[in-house]
Amino acid sequence: MRTCRVSSKLLRDNAVRNASIFILLLLALTACTGSPKTIQAPVKVDVVKTADGYQLLRDGQPYQIKGAGLEYGDISSLAAHGGNSIRTWTTENDVESAQQVLDKALANGVTVALCLPMGAEHWGFDYNDKRAVKAQYDRLRAEVLKYRDHPALLVWIIGNELNFDYTNPKVFDAVNDVAKMVHELDPNHPTTTTIAGVHGRERELSDIAERAPEIDFISFQVYGELAILPDVIRATGFDKPFLVTEWGAFGHWEVPQTTWGAPIEMTSSEKANFYLDGYKNKLEPLAGQLIGSYVFLWGQKQERTPTWFGLFTRAGEETETVDVMHYIWNGSWPSNRAPQVKSFMLDGKSAKQSVTLYSGQRYTAALDIADPDNDPLTYRWEVKPESDARHAGGANEETITSLEGVVADAAGYKADITAPAPGNYRLYVYAYDGEGHAAHANIPFQVISGVSKLIAGETIAVAYSGFRDGQHPDRGDGAVNPSVDEILEDLRILVAHDLKLVRLYDSGENSRTTLELIRKHDLPIKVLLGVWLKAEVSNHLGCAWLEEPIPDEELARNIALNSEEVGRGIVLANEYPDLVVAVSVGNEALVDWNDHMVSVASVINYVRQVKTAIAQPVTVADNYAWWASDGASLAAEVDFLGVHTYPQWEGKTIDEALDYSIENITAVRAALPDKPIAVLEAGWASVASEFGDRANEQDQSRYFTELKQWAIETNTTIFFFEAFDEPWKGDSADPLGAEKHWGMFNVDRTPKQVLTSNGK
Repeated sequence: MRTCRVSSKLLRDNAVRNASIFILLLLALTACTGSPKTIQAPVKVDVVKTADGYQLLRDGQPYQIKGAGLEYGDISSLAAHGGNSIRTWTTENDVESAQQVLDKALANGVTVALCLPMGAEHWGFDYNDKRAVKAQYDRLRAEVLKYRDHPALLVWIIGNELNFDYTNPKVFDAVNDVAKMVHELDPNHPTTTTIAGVHGRERELSDIAERAPEIDFISFQVYGELAILPDVIRATGFDKPFLVTEWGAFGHWEVPQTTWGAPIEMTSSEKANFYLDGYKNKLEPLAGQLIGSYVFLWGQKQERTPTWFGLFTRAGEETETVDVMHYIWNGSWPSNRAPQVKSFMLDGKSAKQSVTLYSGQRYTAALDIADPDNDPLTYRWEVKPESDARHAGGANEETITSLEGVVADAAGYKADITAPAPGNYRLYVYAYDGEGHAAHANIPFQVISGVSKLIAGETIAVAYSGFRDGQHPDRGDGAVNPSVDEILEDLRILVAHDLKLVRLYDSGENSRTTLELIRKHDLPIKVLLGVWLKAEVSNHLGCAWLEEPIPDEELARNIALNSEEVGRGIVLANEYPDLVVAVSVGNEALVDWNDHMVSVASVINYVRQVKTAIAQPVTVADNYAWWASDGASLAAEVDFLGVHTYPQWEGKTIDEALDYSIENITAVRAALPDKPIAVLEAGWASVASEFGDRANEQDQSRYFTELKQWAIETNTTIFFFEAFDEPWKGDSADPLGAEKHWGMFNVDRTPKQVLTSNGK
């Protein structure tokens, strides 16, 4: 359609009094549409400095943005709840044009922060391609000409999160060119561009200040980082006006994860509380510099889940966060409010406890919920496969179909779930009050076959301590730990040999350093963290190398030290949730031959302490025979059984080794059929005065090869003992003692045949 424009000056000219000229003008106005066209006048918007900071003015009057991000949502509902502005992400989408959005906004007394969409580097746009940049510029110029005079227009947003994973600063040259063009064509509306996040954005701020001075102000987009927004603004010394063009719930990239990597979503009530606190305690205090904000999202979208960011359900019901926004915008709560979730459990566990189910077995899920108005509630339950989407930046995702026949007895706040085939899933529940409101919650869960427990997706893992010649853990006179460089060298060696899951035995300094290095250098290693328990019982009658009873005062001191060690383990598991995939409380502290015995009751107490404080699964590592004969009470407390098997210690030849190990594991499974199993130690010494010819590198390599194949076939994680030979172990007078030679690498870090012959 052609655009017909007539100068308003001409309409004011005295010649207009001439009827013939007036008729000609009317004809000109109606030439395109055949009917008189309303001439829309823009409303001028300014950002001005005041004695208190900065103020947004619209038509010369202070304008307080009560905004929301809205793509396909209902503008009338926004206005009904007290909202007065929306922001968009494009000028054209598959549902409505910007003209339609602006017209609807105007009809509802709502303004629009209209986004001029620009290509992002992380989606493949090349800002070195001058022709592409010019074509984009021309397209946006046409959009500005089309919408610049609309009275609902508030501000131009030039691009969205163009800093996301960018490497080419020329993107902000292009932003500047568009901002300059907007200023030339439209003197009535300011320009901004949005930045994803606030923490560590000094580079973006510098690039924008240097390359895009035509931008009138910057806009930030924050989710979990809303909690640190005021602190970051103060710390960086940023003193310019700004908008927050997206704020909302913690993003799926910011939340704790299950042990298999599924993000844990807040319930609708947890989100509502976060929004209220975020606005009152983080956004409001920034008044005078913050000139407005847009909550995300006034609508619904699928991003990892169908409920993560939307303030509405797919069917359009309002969640509790809409109540919160109504309160923020009006100073009072709506007359009828959404149901409120108190807790949601599956098999008696919350989402933070990494729920694992056995395929084919039946489990109960329960929602604890209340309605502020005592409205009768109805419920909907569904199970969906976990999203496999891995792209970032808010890209569209396909809707995930619910599974049939998984949920039963789902009419109320409880439902029975029959675990489907092995895989990763998510259980959803919705509660409706019949007044247009809904609450929701979900729990990610993993289904295993019931045969084993695969940890972090790995079958073959490795035990690691890293003590070299002259080094040792604390033997009463303090530890001599490997250096930072030595640990880093070890970790890189393990990665090079595709060993990406390691077991650490304690939560002391050495383990903390290991975790710090894995994170700092972004190494692809996960960790089964240990909590080392010292003797609380003197086992001098059972342990061959304890010649005297352990003094009572030492045992009492050990109880205090064990409590401290448990605390350290909890701290590390929570500080490194992305690295620590499970925690083992104690190592061979229960078998009748050890020198650091702890009672079962005490171990159970420690397990309970750890389980209530961390999200990761918890186990205890001990010999297969103890688990099979005495482990029932402890098995009821742990998430999986940590089993040790050493056929070499029990006189078996290499020909008998694999079958004997399988028998050990089968015996545990028969005694404790309801718990998955991981083998936390299994190995073969390459040198041992105790084993004679049975100890050699060829047999070590064969045992590893056969055990690895069995692990793959049965989907079992096995920690091969161990990574490197450790000279400090065993009898110092016997350099050939078995304890020193279980490593897959020699103490000088050269690989043994177990690695070279297995292609590692």
